[in-house]
Amino acid sequence: MTGHLGVALASVWRERRRSLPAAAGVAVGVAALVSMVAVGRGTEAQVAAQLRSLGSDLVVVSAGQVRVIRGQARQVGNVTTLRLEDAQAMAGECPSVRSVAPAQSQKLPLKWGDLSTSSTVLGTTPEYLEARSIAVGHGRFFHDDELRAALRVAVLGPTVVQNLFGERPAFGETIRLNRVPFEVVGILAARGLDRAGQDQDDVVLIPIRTALRRLFNLDHIGQVYVQAHRGRTSEAAAEVRALLRERHRLRHRPDDFTIQDQSEVLAAEKSSAQSFTLLLVIVAVVALLVGGVGVLALMLIAVRERVREIGLRRAIGATRRDILWQFIEEALLIGLAGGLGGLGVGTGAAAWASTLGSWPLLLSVWVAALAVLSATLIAVAFGAVPARRAARLDPAVALRSG
Repeated sequence: MTGHLGVALASVWRERRRSLPAAAGVAVGVAALVSMVAVGRGTEAQVAAQLRSLGSDLVVVSAGQVRVIRGQARQVGNVTTLRLEDAQAMAGECPSVRSVAPAQSQKLPLKWGDLSTSSTVLGTTPEYLEARSIAVGHGRFFHDDELRAALRVAVLGPTVVQNLFGERPAFGETIRLNRVPFEVVGILAARGLDRAGQDQDDVVLIPIRTALRRLFNLDHIGQVYVQAHRGRTSEAAAEVRALLRERHRLRHRPDDFTIQDQSEVLAAEKSSAQSFTLLLVIVAVVALLVGGVGVLALMLIAVRERVREIGLRRAIGATRRDILWQFIEEALLIGLAGGLGGLGVGTGAAAWASTLGSWPLLLSVWVAALAVLSATLIAVAFGAVPARRAARLDPAVALRSG
């Protein structure tokens, strides 16, 4: 076996001008498989993380009908029927609901000293933190007493802090929202961009009653974030729908609200990401098979051009088995070289794509090992046909053909 391998290695090196392109074809397939699986797993992880940031066991109730426009959910029309009392009824009358967080937002000017900016001002309740999986980085969130008293307290997102205060401390300072003074009692932990590419840290959270009475001059709200008991989002959505239809006296009329079940969104997004990964794997496998075809072509040419060499080896005592193993090992060496080279290229491509796309780099040791093994086996499988043809050559005929 060692002798066969030495002869095969010498033959591959001697014909390196042909062997290298065949190995490169295999390397492309392996690189595609390794990098595409890593990219697919990275995008799946990114989608899962973004959806988790929306909150767990979450049902979102929006006033009016919501349509997806240019990839973003937008309210169609101006509907004023969703009230704070509706949110309170959801919390008290729906058994599957654990907590609710009403919300209403507007883009307003902010000012601190001589510095000014604008940001999304969101009126809500303390339950909003858990519903949206948000944490307070510094200070505290406003509490129920401040909520009931409609006090002017604010919790800032990191982007607002940077725009207004820079490196100076913001905690305890007084800012003006649309010229109304608010005390900064806390700063949110950074969250980054959402799925639509919007900055989730460019926000100011204030008590919902303060927002409605002192800033927005409204008696209705735009959304209610409903946290269901674990695994009961579907039941919560059904209970909330029935409750709102009754409270709004809709009877035979269509809903004047929209309910979005985040578990359904998660399942759809996850299925889409998995389908994308499967598609990438199929493309990579095809590329790997194309590399195997390259090995087949190389080995067929090698057998045809080395007929005299084969005949000479047979004449000095080499058996058909020796010839068979020589060509199979040549194919194995080409496949192994291409597999290892493709592994390096694929790892680098995956790291580059991860940096470019800002998703986690998730390289699988098992996928890498399987890719190299598959490349080697495919090369051997495609090289077996020419190897068998070489082994069956008649020595006398082979010598005369030279």
